[in-house]
Amino acid sequence: MKKILILDFDGTVIDSNYIKTEAIKEYIKNKYRINILKRITLSEFQKLNRYQILSIAKNSSISDLEKCDIDEEINNKVKHAKIDPYLFKLYKFCSRNNIKIFLISNTPHDSLIMKISHLFYKIIGKKNNFEKGIIFSKVIKEELVNSCYILSVGDNINDYFASKENKISFHGINNDSLNCLKTKFPISNSLLGIMNSLR
Repeated sequence: MKKILILDFDGTVIDSNYIKTEAIKEYIKNKYRINILKRITLSEFQKLNRYQILSIAKNSSISDLEKCDIDEEINNKVKHAKIDPYLFKLYKFCSRNNIKIFLISNTPHDSLIMKISHLFYKIIGKKNNFEKGIIFSKVIKEELVNSCYILSVGDNINDYFASKENKISFHGINNDSLNCLKTKFPISNSLLGIMNSLR
């Protein structure tokens, strides 16, 4: 049985990837009067964080005020995103089996504090430009647990690489970016599918 479960946020805990993408594109169109996808490819868009995308649209670095502005815009839209209906069932399963649930995301930390925060042992959002691989490594050291007792779940190929880098088992949530690697790990359509991977 695993001792730690690491969940990604967007596209894993909540169905928000599309909402966030559209919110950023709309924000840039309204503020800078440009279509950001004429400056960068969709692939580049998906790899960059919201602040990097905004800097590209503006052609210069953005202020803390501008960061707060885009965060507020996205947070207002994400409030309407659907939470995976099996999250609460998963929480009960983990509670019964003493599995700590970490929420680790590239979403800015303040944007992760929401009504389901109490379900997680720790919430770690994007800060100090730490990549997920570094954060996963810190979890292993701070929790004094062997990586074989950890399961990471995400919907993005970068989640898989961060897990592999730390020798952590990975379970994918169905997404086009994982299709090329689907023979390497289990993939399910919801959090319900990961319980077998925790055993």
